Amino acid sequence: MLKISNLLLILFALFILLSPSAYADDDEDDDEGDGSDDFSEDLGEIAKSLLIATIVLIAWKPLHIWLQKSGIKNNAKSWGITDVKAAKKKLLRFNKWMLRIHIVVGTAATIVGLIHGIGTQMPDWESSAAWAGWFGMLSMSILGALIMWKWPPKAIKKRARALHTQRALLVVTIILLVVGHEMI
Repeated sequence: MLKISNLLLILFALFILLSPSAYADDDEDDDEGDGSDDFSEDLGEIAKSLLIATIVLIAWKPLHIWLQKSGIKNNAKSWGITDVKAAKKKLLRFNKWMLRIHIVVGTAATIVGLIHGIGTQMPDWESSAAWAGWFGMLSMSILGALIMWKWPPKAIKKRARALHTQRALLVVTIILLVVGHEMI
């Protein structure tokens, strides 16, 4: 758990340092002179970047399945792989690492998105669509946690996996977030 929290802290620091809005001088929104709105907007940019990173990590799964089933075996010679079994073991280790990154980045996106929403919209609740999008992120995080934890019965894990991997839930969540942010 300590490794995951350290990784989360490092990722959060990198996104703060690398996010263009974190250090850009944007004078458009300086109506009140309150720096908390700017900070909340920066958190929104960070949450967006984390969500995009989580989605990009999803794209790894089909490639992993292809490599595991036939990609390594069929292309071993041209790729210079001599031991197919060892290569598949390395691939499994890499996949576990990618899954951990997916979990940390997805959880961070949900938490940072909540802080962003509270900082920018909580008093007004102007956009219920954006909050519905955040609840979509939260539901995907909870479903992912159900898959990861040991205690739920197999039937619950199976249904959670089916919902968590649904592209429709992801698409609806993204649409709600985009529409909700355009309404503001």
